[in-house]
This record gives sequence, structure tokens and C-alpha cells, in this order.
Amino acid sequence: MIHVLKREFIDSFTSVRSILIILFITFISYQSATYIDNNPSFINEFMESSNEEGSLYTAAIALIVIVFGFLFVFATSHDLVNKEIELKTMRLLVTKVSRLQIMIGKFLGTMLFWFVTVSISFAILSVIAGSWFPKDYFQSLLFLFYIISFVLLMSTVITKTKLTMFLGIIIGITLPIIGLIAAVSDKWYLVPFKYILPYKYLEGSIFMMLIPLAIGTVYFLISVFIMGRRDL
Repeated sequence: MIHVLKREFIDSFTSVRSILIILFITFISYQSATYIDNNPSFINEFMESSNEEGSLYTAAIALIVIVFGFLFVFATSHDLVNKEIELKTMRLLVTKVSRLQIMIGKFLGTMLFWFVTVSISFAILSVIAGSWFPKDYFQSLLFLFYIISFVLLMSTVITKTKLTMFLGIIIGITLPIIGLIAAVSDKWYLVPFKYILPYKYLEGSIFMMLIPLAIGTVYFLISVFIMGRRDL
């Protein structure tokens, strides 16, 4: 399992797409925090209206995760499982470790990559702001946990990498739009999206994000079940 985890983590950092995403998130985090720090009047206005200075500093990275999270994770990990099946390397892997360990290793390796990426961005914000924002930090990680579990499930169910790449672009663009609209809408046809997608739970305390955590865990368990029954 550790070998699979390390390989996924290292492969994520050596991918051109991943490097570009890291640079994009880090650049936006730095520029937004620098702008806010150099414009104290902007901070004062926000504080008067919300009393949440931390949210102001972390607004940029939170917005990136919320709006582009699905798209970015699909871009880097859409072929997390089905690539191994297409290349027949999954057969070699299952002779060394169990299918459960493979799935756990792949999930944790991807999660570790995003943990490092988000941590770097928040570290930059903390240095500039002079304080740490644990609520926004953990909400971002829990949000990514949900997305990674979803992407892992898609890559397990769909065996063609080109199809998951195509669907990843569509889903990465449409799900945030649907999720954000559903979070504030009372339309009956949006109710399933309101409670299945994680956007609604961002409105409350960090404990509300335990619901997407539970849903993401279910996605992961379904992935493990499907992989356990698949003929390689």
C-alpha cells in the first residue's frame, strides 16, 4: 500500500498539469493576500460587515477549491484507476498487494498531494496575515476529500480513460454551477444536488462538513466494492 501511495504522490508532482495547478493556486493565494495586506481599508470594511477577517484572507483559495476543485482533481486524477486497467498493470499490482490496499494507496496518495498543495497556499496566507485560519483550512481539505472520493469512484466505474477525461471536463464545469445554485434554491428538482453535493454544508460550522466526509467515505467504499468484484 505504501508503494502505491508513494507512486501516486510522486506522479502527481511530476505531472505538468499538477505543477501548473500548484503554481496557479500559490500565485493567486500570494497575490490576493498581498493585496489585502496592502489595503487595510478593504479589511476594515469587510470586518464591519462580517467580523471574519480570516475569511477575507482565505477567500481566494476557498473560491478556487469551490469553483475549480472538481475540474482540477479530474484534470490530475481522472485516470486514477482505469489507467491501470487499460495498461494491464493492475494485474501486476494485485499480485503484490490486495485490491483494497491498492485503492487505499491511490486515494491517500492523491489526498496527500492536495494536502501539501493546500497547506502551502495557507502557509503563505498565514505568513502574510500573521495568523492561522483553521476553519477555512480544514473545510478546504474536507471539500477535497469529497471530490477525490467522487473522482476515484468515476475512475473505477468507467474503464476508459478518454471517457473519464471528457466527462471530467463536463462534470468539473457543471457540478459547481449546479451545486452552488442548489445550495440557495428551493426548486424540487435541485433538492438531490443540494444534499448530495458538498456546497450547502459550507454555510454552517466545520462540523457540517462531516456530512460530505461521510458521503465521500461511501463513494470510496463503493469504489472498493466494485474493484473487488471486477474481472481484471
